Amino acid sequence: MKKAIIASLVLALAGWVTAAKAEPPPLEFAGLVYDLQICEGEYALCAASTCTPTGHKIAVNVQGGGTALFDEAACTCPIYKGPALADPDGGNMQGTCKPPGPNQVWSLYSPKTNVPQQINNWKLNQQATEVEFQECADTDGVGGTFANCFSFACTIDAHHPVGVPTATCYCPLGENPDGSAVAADTEVFTPAGQCNTDICYDHPVGAAFAGANDQGNQCLGQVTNSGPTLP
Repeated sequence: MKKAIIASLVLALAGWVTAAKAEPPPLEFAGLVYDLQICEGEYALCAASTCTPTGHKIAVNVQGGGTALFDEAACTCPIYKGPALADPDGGNMQGTCKPPGPNQVWSLYSPKTNVPQQINNWKLNQQATEVEFQECADTDGVGGTFANCFSFACTIDAHHPVGVPTATCYCPLGENPDGSAVAADTEVFTPAGQCNTDICYDHPVGAAFAGANDQGNQCLGQVTNSGPTLP
């Protein structure tokens, strides 16, 4: 069931990005609905990243109006160029795809089967860049410590790993994309870590899904544009 949910979600997102529709249909996930938009240009892709708490707070847009403060983490993410999904009213976006400032980009989402990853020293071979989804158990407490980077501002790094331009994105910990807090005992899906469960404790970028509670740590494998590739 969980594999089918992730596969369906990723395939739908991939279809919207490929079609490059300015306003994709609303996305419903884990009981929440998001109005998305396709942005064109440079963006950071944090899906396979892990993060480091900064000790600061970050203001997050709350669905329906206002902001909320969350613990902040810094995440190093590769930069891509092209169409990508954004929530212009979520994250800390201000209703537009326009870059947040000079030398800055947004952290957006476009489904990819291979992404350069800091955990592998930004190596570019097939094995080092494979994106595999994993489920971090509700007993890990990761619901309060994972990072949500979707639609947050990033600063382009002056020094890049060889061949991989990157940005430092500042993201909230333990936050749903609607600006609500996630309970610590909530399962989290993450494309980070290539199914190494230790990554669950390293503030991975991911999405909380209470409907999967009590399922434990699991490797869900790859999801490709033609369907799920699973172990």
